[in-house]
Amino acid sequence: MHSARSEEQAARNEIIFREANERLDEKRHELDVDGQTPYLCECEDPTCTELIRLAIADYEHVRSQANWFLVAAGHDDETRRHAGSHKGYEIVEKSGLARRIAEEENPRT
Repeated sequence: MHSARSEEQAARNEIIFREANERLDEKRHELDVDGQTPYLCECEDPTCTELIRLAIADYEHVRSQANWFLVAAGHDDETRRHAGSHKGYEIVEKSGLARRIAEEENPRT
């Protein structure tokens, strides 16, 4: 079980990856790139470098909820609630303290 401190740090790590993905998405729009775009895994591991290729609509689906994060398959512990599993990636739904932090730090508000 995570302590409040480690849960907060994990949420902050995930937010850093989400912000990087938002910058990638902005650049994709700027360059008018079609097809699949590589996004960073948004798991809590600060050293993770796994890339997930997604169509624009799939990435927008993940971003439709402030407490959803994009993670490579198998990169989040099984105690977390999964909002969806797809080929090569999962959408993890944060709750409690992590949810509050994710919503407060949502770059799309």
